[in-house]
Formats: sequence, structure tokens, C-alpha cells
Amino acid sequence: MLKTKHKVIYFGNKISTYRKSNSAIETLEPLLADFCEIKSYSNIKNKYLRITEMIFRFFTNGLKSDVILIDVFSTANFYFAYLLAILSFIFRKPYILVLRGGNLPNRYKNSKKQIHRIFTNARDIIAPSNYLKNFFEDKGYNITYIPNIIDLALYDFKMRAPIQPKILYIRGFGKIYNPQMTIRAVKVFSESCPNVKLVMLGSDIDGTLAESKKLIKELRLEKNIEILGKMARDEWVTFSKNFDIMLSNPVIDNTPVSIIEGMALGLLIISTDVGGIPYLLCDKEDALLVPSNSYVKMAEAIKELMENPDLCSRLQTNARKKAETFSWKNIKPEWIKILNR
Repeated sequence: MLKTKHKVIYFGNKISTYRKSNSAIETLEPLLADFCEIKSYSNIKNKYLRITEMIFRFFTNGLKSDVILIDVFSTANFYFAYLLAILSFIFRKPYILVLRGGNLPNRYKNSKKQIHRIFTNARDIIAPSNYLKNFFEDKGYNITYIPNIIDLALYDFKMRAPIQPKILYIRGFGKIYNPQMTIRAVKVFSESCPNVKLVMLGSDIDGTLAESKKLIKELRLEKNIEILGKMARDEWVTFSKNFDIMLSNPVIDNTPVSIIEGMALGLLIISTDVGGIPYLLCDKEDALLVPSNSYVKMAEAIKELMENPDLCSRLQTNARKKAETFSWKNIKPEWIKILNR
């Protein structure tokens, strides 16, 4: 344990105030509070007001801290992390970068100088996936792997048997999550299983919701697919008991907590094999993986689960065991170690 409680300021996106799900920073902060004094920012939605508050908090609280944690994303929010890291360097405050963005390898290609500058001066760099760890270690940086966390007590495991064609999708409606692939896969599968049922959860991110509704109508899947809004974690976890299969088909991703949650619950996972997913899931061991945009392959994977109960049993058992490795009990010592350096 830490000899004294270090003062930590954590900068990231706190989204639960305008979405129904906690971000990584909101999950981690109360856990770190067990052994350090921690404050975090920001929960402001407007990006200009958010960075303004972050800078203000850096000078009012960050300069008094022992260490600064900074979440690094691959979108425009990357520049928030860049600015905060530069300020930390200028004012000689040790800072730790936590790599959150699944598309950071592409960001590296476009912002190589900026990334090199803040990575070189960071006290530590944490990656929640071996995908990002391996990528940046190949570029010459020292990366510490500390995975994302789930509270296993919140996820009651249910062995699904026999498998029913009841499918859940919870990633939301954004181009990065490719919900139209899910819809097209269900269309193909419905040709051999007309009673398939898909429920899609999530809010609209970039207009993809309207496009998805239009596609459902065009494919005449109104009886097979239902779209519901975003649910809070407790709501969808309870709701998931009525389903056997979870589909996830992003075009890029890191280590999605939603997939780990599905594994903990006993849902059978079918996902695209993009980004960090192959580092998280093993095809035919704890999930089924298909190529990105291959809705036919996804439909075939659904059919394979329906026809192979032994495979389903193995996938569920192995997935739960893997999900247990993401418990705070297993990960807490790594955070204590890195904050005690």
C-alpha cells in the first residue's frame, strides 16, 4: 500500500451526466480513492468549455498534486491531452498518460511529433489493451499494460442453453459501431430463421440512427428488430437476461468494456476482428470473430451458435473466466504500483 495518500488529478471525459453509461474515468476514480486523494475533470459537454475548465483546474488543483493522470483519445479530444501534458511538463508536474482511443495508431500517423513529445516526457504510459501496448512499444515507447475494470458483483452469470435466436446489440448508433452490419446480418439469418429477434440499444451519435431505421424498413425487418434508447448499466444488465447472443461490429475499437460485461453475463459474443478485439477475444475459444463489414459471415456465426450447443457451452464458460481477470481485485495492485513510483 502507499505510505501516504498521494494527491492525484485525473483529466478525462466524464460522460454519465449526459449519457446513461459511466466512462473509464468514472469507473476508476472511486476505486483509486481507496489509496489516494483524487479529483477528476471534466463533465462539461461543450468541448470549448470543457478544455477551459481543465486548464483552470490544472492551475488551481493540478499544481498542488503529486501526479496527474491524463486520458488520451484518438479523436479531437487528443489535443486536450496534448495541451495538459505540455502544461505538466512546463510546470514540472509528473504525468501519466492512459491510452483510451482505439484509433490511436492512426492518430500516431497524423500527429507523430505531438505524440512523441508527450510520450517522451510522461512518467508512465498505460495501455488498457495489449493492442495499443504492442503498437507503441514497436515505436520505441515503454508501455505498461493495465486493463479496464468491471465490478463482477454487478454481473450475474447465466448459462444460456438451449440457445434461442434472441440477439442484443448495445453499442449505439454511430458510424464507428457500424449498426447497419448488424441489421444486414439479421436479414441474412432471418432467411433460415424467421423468428429471430434483435433489440438494439443506444443513442444516436452522428445520424446513423435514422439511417438504421430506414434500412430496417427497406429490408422489411420491422417484426424482427426493435430499437430502444440508451439504457443505464443496471437496466441493460437486467434486460440482457432475455437474450442469448450479443453482436458487436465496430470498424475500430480498443478493449470495449461492453464486451467484457457481456462475457461476464454469459452472453455469447460475436464481434468483428478489428483493432484491439483480437487481443481481447479468442475465436472459437471465448467468442466468434468475423471480418469487418462481412455481414454474411456474421449471419453464419449466429447460425453456428444455434446449431452447436457444445461450442456455446465452451464459449460461455471460457468467456466468464476471462471476464474475471478484469476484476478490481486483480488490477488494484498494478495501480498501486504505478502510483507509488
